[in-house]
Amino acid sequence: MPVRLPSQSGFTLVEVLVVLVLVAIISVGCFSLLGLFFDTEEVVDQRAEQLRRFSMAMYRIDNDFRQITARAVKNAYSGYEHALRGDEDELEFTRLGAANLTGEPRGELLRLSYSLGYSEDLESDSLTIGVEGEDEDIGGLLLRSRWQVLDRSPDSESIAEPLLMGVESLTLQYLDPDSDAWVAQWPPVSTTNSTTSADIRLPKAIEFVIITRQYGEVRRVFQLLPAETNGSTSNPPNGSPGT
Repeated sequence: MPVRLPSQSGFTLVEVLVVLVLVAIISVGCFSLLGLFFDTEEVVDQRAEQLRRFSMAMYRIDNDFRQITARAVKNAYSGYEHALRGDEDELEFTRLGAANLTGEPRGELLRLSYSLGYSEDLESDSLTIGVEGEDEDIGGLLLRSRWQVLDRSPDSESIAEPLLMGVESLTLQYLDPDSDAWVAQWPPVSTTNSTTSADIRLPKAIEFVIITRQYGEVRRVFQLLPAETNGSTSNPPNGSPGT
Protein backbone atom coordinates (compact mmCIF):
# COMPACT_ATOMS: atom_id res chain seq x y z
CA MET A 1 0.00 0.00 0.00
CA PRO A 2 1.56 3.35 -0.97
CA VAL A 3 2.53 5.86 1.79
CA ARG A 4 0.66 9.21 1.61
CA LEU A 5 2.88 12.19 2.33
CA PRO A 6 1.39 15.05 4.42
CA SER A 7 0.30 18.02 2.37
CA GLN A 8 2.55 21.13 2.68
CA SER A 9 1.17 24.73 2.74
CA GLY A 10 3.02 28.09 2.65
CA PHE A 11 3.14 31.61 1.22
CA THR A 12 3.80 32.22 -2.37
CA LEU A 13 6.42 34.71 -3.49
CA VAL A 14 3.73 37.17 -4.53
CA GLU A 15 2.10 37.03 -1.10
CA VAL A 16 5.43 37.66 0.62
CA LEU A 17 6.14 40.65 -1.60
CA VAL A 18 2.67 42.11 -0.92
CA VAL A 19 3.22 41.79 2.85
CA LEU A 20 6.63 43.48 2.61
CA VAL A 21 5.16 46.36 0.61
CA LEU A 22 2.36 46.83 3.17
CA VAL A 23 4.83 46.75 6.06
CA ALA A 24 7.02 49.34 4.29
CA ILE A 25 4.03 51.63 3.67
CA ILE A 26 2.91 51.38 7.30
CA SER A 27 6.46 52.02 8.55
CA VAL A 28 6.83 55.13 6.38
CA GLY A 29 3.48 56.41 7.64
CA CYS A 30 4.45 55.82 11.25
CA PHE A 31 7.77 57.63 10.84
CA SER A 32 5.97 60.55 9.14
CA LEU A 33 3.45 60.78 11.97
CA LEU A 34 6.24 60.57 14.53
CA GLY A 35 8.18 63.39 12.80
CA LEU A 36 5.00 65.50 12.63
CA PHE A 37 4.43 64.91 16.34
CA PHE A 38 7.93 66.08 17.28
CA ASP A 39 7.66 69.13 14.98
CA THR A 40 4.31 70.06 16.52
CA GLU A 41 5.71 69.62 20.03
CA GLU A 42 8.63 71.92 19.17
CA VAL A 43 6.30 74.59 17.79
CA VAL A 44 4.08 74.36 20.88
CA ASP A 45 7.12 74.69 23.16
CA GLN A 46 8.31 77.75 21.22
CA ARG A 47 4.87 79.38 21.43
CA ALA A 48 4.68 78.62 25.14
CA GLU A 49 8.13 80.20 25.69
CA GLN A 50 7.12 83.27 23.67
CA LEU A 51 3.95 83.63 25.73
CA ARG A 52 5.92 83.21 28.96
CA ARG A 53 8.37 85.96 27.94
CA PHE A 54 5.52 88.23 26.87
CA SER A 55 3.66 87.68 30.14
CA MET A 56 6.81 88.34 32.16
CA ALA A 57 7.51 91.54 30.20
CA MET A 58 3.97 92.82 30.76
CA TYR A 59 4.24 91.97 34.46
CA ARG A 60 7.48 93.97 34.78
CA ILE A 61 5.97 96.93 32.91
CA ASP A 62 2.89 96.84 35.14
CA ASN A 63 5.03 96.60 38.28
CA ASP A 64 7.29 99.50 37.23
CA PHE A 65 4.49 101.87 36.21
CA ARG A 66 2.42 101.25 39.32
CA GLN A 67 5.45 102.17 41.49
CA ILE A 68 6.19 105.55 39.84
CA THR A 69 7.01 108.19 42.45
CA ALA A 70 7.63 111.94 42.29
CA ARG A 71 11.38 111.85 42.89
CA ALA A 72 13.51 114.06 40.66
CA VAL A 73 17.23 113.37 40.16
CA LYS A 74 20.34 115.39 39.44
CA ASN A 75 21.82 114.85 36.01
CA ALA A 76 25.50 114.51 35.15
CA TYR A 77 25.93 118.28 34.88
CA SER A 78 24.49 121.10 36.97
CA GLY A 79 20.81 120.58 36.33
CA TYR A 80 17.99 118.21 37.19
CA GLU A 81 15.94 115.54 35.50
CA HIS A 82 12.24 115.81 36.21
CA ALA A 83 10.51 113.20 38.33
CA LEU A 84 8.91 111.97 35.13
CA ARG A 85 10.13 112.97 31.69
CA GLY A 86 8.64 111.54 28.54
CA ASP A 87 7.60 112.00 24.94
CA GLU A 88 5.76 109.88 22.38
CA ASP A 89 8.23 106.97 22.29
CA GLU A 90 10.44 107.28 25.40
CA LEU A 91 9.82 107.62 29.12
CA GLU A 92 12.10 108.13 32.12
CA PHE A 93 10.95 108.03 35.75
CA THR A 94 11.75 107.03 39.32
CA ARG A 95 10.05 104.04 40.91
CA LEU A 96 9.61 102.80 44.45
CA GLY A 97 10.05 99.36 45.93
CA ALA A 98 12.99 98.08 43.88
CA ALA A 99 13.74 94.60 45.19
CA ASN A 100 17.20 94.07 46.64
CA LEU A 101 17.55 90.29 46.53
CA THR A 102 21.36 90.37 46.68
CA GLY A 103 21.51 92.60 49.75
CA GLU A 104 23.54 95.37 48.09
CA PRO A 105 24.14 98.58 50.07
CA ARG A 106 21.58 100.69 48.24
CA GLY A 107 18.16 102.25 48.62
CA GLU A 108 14.83 101.10 47.26
CA LEU A 109 14.45 103.78 44.58
CA LEU A 110 15.26 103.05 40.96
CA ARG A 111 15.62 105.34 37.96
CA LEU A 112 14.27 103.68 34.82
CA SER A 113 13.54 104.46 31.21
CA TYR A 114 11.51 102.70 28.52
CA SER A 115 12.27 103.16 24.83
CA LEU A 116 12.25 101.41 21.47
CA GLY A 117 15.57 100.05 20.17
CA TYR A 118 16.77 97.89 17.30
CA SER A 119 19.03 94.90 16.73
CA GLU A 120 22.07 97.01 15.86
CA ASP A 121 21.85 98.50 19.37
CA LEU A 122 22.83 95.10 20.76
CA GLU A 123 26.42 95.78 19.74
CA SER A 124 26.56 98.44 22.44
CA ASP A 125 28.42 97.55 25.64
CA SER A 126 25.51 98.92 27.66
CA LEU A 127 23.30 95.99 26.71
CA THR A 128 23.62 92.97 28.96
CA ILE A 129 21.21 90.41 27.52
CA GLY A 130 21.97 88.67 24.23
CA VAL A 131 19.39 87.69 21.64
CA GLU A 132 19.37 84.23 20.12
CA GLY A 133 19.97 83.96 16.40
CA GLU A 134 22.29 86.72 15.24
CA ASP A 135 21.01 86.41 11.65
CA GLU A 136 17.35 86.37 12.67
CA ASP A 137 15.25 89.45 11.99
CA ILE A 138 14.03 90.20 15.50
CA GLY A 139 12.49 93.58 14.64
CA GLY A 140 12.25 96.33 17.22
CA LEU A 141 13.18 95.84 20.87
CA LEU A 142 11.35 97.21 23.88
CA LEU A 143 14.24 98.36 26.07
CA ARG A 144 14.10 98.80 29.84
CA SER A 145 17.11 100.81 31.02
CA ARG A 146 18.15 101.45 34.60
CA TRP A 147 20.75 103.56 36.37
CA GLN A 148 22.76 102.21 39.28
CA VAL A 149 22.54 105.58 41.04
CA LEU A 150 19.77 108.17 41.18
CA ASP A 151 21.82 111.39 41.16
CA ARG A 152 24.26 110.91 38.32
CA SER A 153 27.89 111.74 37.84
CA PRO A 154 29.45 112.36 34.40
CA ASP A 155 30.45 108.69 34.12
CA SER A 156 27.03 107.32 35.05
CA GLU A 157 25.60 105.14 32.28
CA SER A 158 22.36 103.24 32.02
CA ILE A 159 22.18 99.46 31.71
CA ALA A 160 19.70 98.47 29.00
CA GLU A 161 17.75 95.21 28.94
CA PRO A 162 15.54 94.14 26.01
CA LEU A 163 12.18 92.99 27.37
CA LEU A 164 10.40 92.15 24.11
CA MET A 165 11.42 91.40 20.54
CA GLY A 166 9.36 91.99 17.42
CA VAL A 167 8.00 95.36 18.59
CA GLU A 168 6.82 97.47 15.67
CA SER A 169 6.05 100.68 17.58
CA LEU A 170 5.85 102.25 21.04
CA THR A 171 3.41 105.10 21.74
CA LEU A 172 3.05 106.98 25.02
CA GLN A 173 0.53 109.61 26.11
CA TYR A 174 0.13 111.50 29.38
CA LEU A 175 -3.11 112.71 30.97
CA ASP A 176 -2.64 116.29 32.19
CA PRO A 177 -4.50 116.72 35.51
CA ASP A 178 -4.90 120.48 34.89
CA SER A 179 -6.56 120.30 31.47
CA ASP A 180 -7.77 116.68 31.77
CA ALA A 181 -6.47 116.15 28.22
CA TRP A 182 -3.97 113.70 26.77
CA VAL A 183 -0.63 115.24 25.80
CA ALA A 184 2.30 113.77 23.87
CA GLN A 185 5.02 115.17 26.15
CA TRP A 186 5.62 115.42 29.87
CA PRO A 187 6.04 117.92 31.41
CA PRO A 188 3.62 119.58 28.97
CA VAL A 189 5.05 121.89 26.31
CA SER A 190 3.17 124.83 27.80
CA THR A 191 5.03 124.41 31.09
CA THR A 192 7.95 126.72 31.78
CA ASN A 193 10.78 124.53 33.04
CA SER A 194 13.97 125.61 34.77
CA THR A 195 17.27 123.85 34.22
CA THR A 196 18.28 124.42 37.84
CA SER A 197 15.15 123.04 39.53
CA ALA A 198 13.21 119.83 39.20
CA ASP A 199 9.57 119.38 38.27
CA ILE A 200 8.01 116.71 40.48
CA ARG A 201 4.51 116.85 38.97
CA LEU A 202 3.16 113.60 37.65
CA PRO A 203 0.48 113.07 35.01
CA LYS A 204 -2.87 111.76 36.12
CA ALA A 205 -2.38 108.66 33.98
CA ILE A 206 -0.06 107.19 31.34
CA GLU A 207 -1.26 105.38 28.23
CA PHE A 208 1.23 102.73 27.08
CA VAL A 209 0.67 101.21 23.63
CA ILE A 210 2.93 98.75 21.81
CA ILE A 211 2.31 96.96 18.51
CA THR A 212 4.01 93.57 18.29
CA ARG A 213 4.37 91.07 15.48
CA GLN A 214 3.11 88.20 17.59
CA TYR A 215 0.25 89.74 19.59
CA GLY A 216 -0.77 92.85 17.65
CA GLU A 217 -1.67 95.96 19.61
CA VAL A 218 -1.35 95.91 23.40
CA ARG A 219 -2.75 98.93 25.24
CA ARG A 220 -2.48 99.66 28.95
CA VAL A 221 -3.50 102.74 30.98
CA PHE A 222 -1.80 103.30 34.35
CA GLN A 223 -3.29 105.71 36.87
CA LEU A 224 -0.73 107.63 38.96
CA LEU A 225 -0.90 109.30 42.35
CA PRO A 226 -0.15 113.05 42.46
CA ALA A 227 3.19 114.18 43.87
CA GLU A 228 1.74 115.59 47.08
CA THR A 229 0.05 112.26 47.83
CA ASN A 230 3.21 110.17 48.00
CA GLY A 231 5.16 112.79 49.93
CA SER A 232 8.12 113.12 47.55
CA THR A 233 10.33 116.19 47.48
CA SER A 234 11.62 118.18 44.54
CA ASN A 235 15.18 118.58 45.78
CA PRO A 236 17.05 115.24 45.72
CA PRO A 237 19.90 114.85 48.22
CA ASN A 238 23.45 114.62 46.98
CA GLY A 239 24.76 111.15 46.29
CA SER A 240 21.49 109.28 46.89
CA PRO A 241 22.03 105.69 45.83
CA GLY A 242 19.87 103.92 43.32
CA THR A 243 19.53 100.28 42.37
